Amino acid sequence: MAITLAAPILVEGDDALVRLSRDNPGYRIEREEDGTITMSPTHTKGGAKSLKAGVQLDRYASTAGGKAFDSSTGFNVGPRKKTMSPDASWISQPRIDELTKLGKAEKYWPISPDIIIEVKSDSDDFTDTIAHAEHFRKRGTIYAVAIDPDTREVVELGAAPDGLTLDFDAIIDA
Repeated sequence: MAITLAAPILVEGDDALVRLSRDNPGYRIEREEDGTITMSPTHTKGGAKSLKAGVQLDRYASTAGGKAFDSSTGFNVGPRKKTMSPDASWISQPRIDELTKLGKAEKYWPISPDIIIEVKSDSDDFTDTIAHAEHFRKRGTIYAVAIDPDTREVVELGAAPDGLTLDFDAIIDA
């Protein structure tokens, strides 16, 4: 189960969030727009599934360009620096190029990835996993996937870009 902390000082900048992450290794830390922090460690099974998803996006990046990111990568999504970490993500090179030097210099890029994959962990409810994916979609993600390994349910939001083929069974069975 995730732990939620009220930490309004984090609204002031990314440096405090970086320190909190560094001081709490092994936890997945996300920041809400109001500064509320949610921390949860990734379960071992979940980490394997996230890695499998990330490897697939990395393979896609090798042909389509852009960059793939793992589950520990945070992005400032939204106008008030809501910092979120999808289980796996990819950003196209043109969108990376559009980031100003200032944006690229930030610790958490101010961008919602083009593609995100969210895998439900044992401690989560699948409706929350879908809501997480939907939040990315509302902020500019073109293709978001939510996966429930327990039921093997896959919810795809948006359309997969040309050339992307995801092996959902491999992610579920990892």
